[in-house]
Amino acid sequence: MEEGQNQETQTQAVTQETSTRPSSGVSFPTVGEPKKSGGAKTLLIIGVLILIGILGFVIYKNASDNNEEGLGEPTPFENLNAPSQNETVSSPTPTAAPSTVDKTKVKIQIQNGTGITGEAAYLQTQLKDLGYTNIVLGNSTQQDLTATQVGFAGSLSSEVVREITAELNTIYQSVTTITPTSTTYDVVIITGLRKGATPKPSTSPRPSATPTPTPTATP
Repeated sequence: MEEGQNQETQTQAVTQETSTRPSSGVSFPTVGEPKKSGGAKTLLIIGVLILIGILGFVIYKNASDNNEEGLGEPTPFENLNAPSQNETVSSPTPTAAPSTVDKTKVKIQIQNGTGITGEAAYLQTQLKDLGYTNIVLGNSTQQDLTATQVGFAGSLSSEVVREITAELNTIYQSVTTITPTSTTYDVVIITGLRKGATPKPSTSPRPSATPTPTPTATP
């Protein structure tokens, strides 16, 4: 009994001596206590990884949508370029350039040079269809012309000269250009024979018969 009491007394003394020793300043981490700095870094890394994953998913989604739009079914263009077999393709009609000349101000004189009634009026109608309305009719001193004669003023537009000359060539057998003598008119035309026409028959007077003298009886 005494030996047991002595051992307990020694054990308590050692315990008191140990508790009374000054601390050396070195601390040891308690088991199970988390490190605060390490936890914050871990959370930061996890957050960055999550953000990177979200951005990667968004980029991949956009790329997939663009690829699906680009790989869609192509629109057929055959009907836009090639006409069908039953469809008639019409070539565009060329439009004439607008005239820069006021044709109503072009003064024209038409003289009938064939002696055939209505030749000057006929040409007047043809020129009116082209837009020339300022036309005066008359008769030429020559009534047996076969070629049409035309004279243009020097100040007249070349566009008018070409158009009227072309129209005359489509109507008459032949067309000759003369020097204009009139200062009143821009164009002077003396009509000749139209294509397919024949000259007017001559109306010169026939010679009268000479009366035969009656013989007289001699006594």
